Amino acid sequence: MIAQYDVKVGDKVYSLKYNNKALRMLEKTFEMSISKLGEKMQGDVGINELTEIFRIGLLHQMPDVTITLEQTDEIIDEIGLQKVSEAIAKAFELAFGPQEEVKKQKN
Repeated sequence: MIAQYDVKVGDKVYSLKYNNKALRMLEKTFEMSISKLGEKMQGDVGINELTEIFRIGLLHQMPDVTITLEQTDEIIDEIGLQKVSEAIAKAFELAFGPQEEVKKQKN
């Protein structure tokens, strides 16, 4: 079971979760493997990419509703880019485990 990472702003809570469905959507959207996307996220990721990654992470919260980019922009403006970047990183860590643990599993 993949845990979600909650971002709290005032009385609102936004939950990010990168389950298998979200990871498949990311691969399809960015036309690259999730490992390549992870590498990209460690370096040069643009605002458009960050917004889409965040939006896809929110989809599990309302599976019957499509979260638009405009709605995602409003949430990001409310939270702030720095906190959004940190939340994405932490949510990915919950999905895959800490990098040290992943490296140990490969050996």
